[in-house]
Formats: sequence, C-alpha cells, structure tokens
Amino acid sequence: SIVLSAPSMAGAQALPAGNYTLDRASSAVGFTISAKMLFKVKRDGTFKDFTGDLSYDPARPADTHMDLTVYTGSVDMDNAEQAQLLKSGDFFDVEHFPTMHFVSASTNTMPDGTFSMTGDMTIRGVTKRMTIPVRMRRDSSVGGVSMPVFESNFQIDRTEFGLNGVPKWGGLKVSIAKKVDIHIAIAPSLNAPGR
Repeated sequence: SIVLSAPSMAGAQALPAGNYTLDRASSAVGFTISAKMLFKVKRDGTFKDFTGDLSYDPARPADTHMDLTVYTGSVDMDNAEQAQLLKSGDFFDVEHFPTMHFVSASTNTMPDGTFSMTGDMTIRGVTKRMTIPVRMRRDSSVGGVSMPVFESNFQIDRTEFGLNGVPKWGGLKVSIAKKVDIHIAIAPSLNAPGR
C-alpha cells in the first residue's frame, strides 16, 4: 500500500501558508480517564463541539500557531449518566465554565520532525502554561491537497484545574486517577482560509 499511496502524495499540492479555521469533520478532541472501582477501568470520551484557528506555513513550521476552544457541554461518554456527571459542578461545571481553551505561544521544531508547542490551557477558569508534543502527518485524501493534520497526546493533572469530583457509577464510589490522557487531532479547513 506504500507503493500505491506514494504517487498520490507526490501529486498532491501542499497547503499554502495562511490562517485557517479548523475542519470539524477532520478534527477530533477526546480523552481517556482511568478509574478504579472493584477493578481498574478506562473510559474514553469525546467533545462533539469545538472551534479553532490554525496558522501554518510549510516553509516555517516553527511559526505554527493554534487556538482551540472546546465546549464543555458537548462532552460525550457514550453513557448519559457519566456524561451528566462530567458536566456537573464537581467536574467541568458547564453552567459556569462553558468552554475550555488552549492557545499556543511558541512552537519549537524537534530533531525528529515533531513539534514542541507551548501555550496556555484554561479549564474551569484556571490557566496553566503547558508544553505539549505535536506530530504532523499528511493527509492527501481531500481534493488532491496535502493537508497537514496536527496530532497531540498528552496528560493533564485534573486536580490542578479543579476537576475534583468523586463520582459514583452504578452506586459504587469510584477512584479516578489524577492524570487524564488528552487526544487532539486538528486539520485546517480548505473551504475557509482566513488571509
């Protein structure tokens, strides 16, 4: 399959430098919670609603800038009770804090071609400066254009942002790990470049 895909990549045009809104259909924001009841469990969740902007220049990757807003009320766990719990005042408190926000301040290119992106993460009104790893892959499946997709997997300590609830699932008190895995994939929209 590598041989078959190589010509299409070679024929794909690189995305021109510019400021882009993110493409919701090609982007994703998710997380994984580790918890202990009688045994260890992992729960995956996603946020269905988010918006953002991406500034990208293929000739100057270190100038990459990302601004991502996630709507906390759109959290989905494939379980209504668990999603409601995360929306409650013990966790995201969506009534008072309807958004989470990450905005990058600087981007460094690493020797292996990945990025190290430093920026401000705001959850529940608490802002922390963080550095996250970002990997860029190319996707040429959209209109013959070689689209950059920026992916990041990193951990946050939920207690640093006031996500301190002690949930009960099915009547059992649950111990949730402090560290939560965050998964982000951001792709620019071809339809709406902002110049």
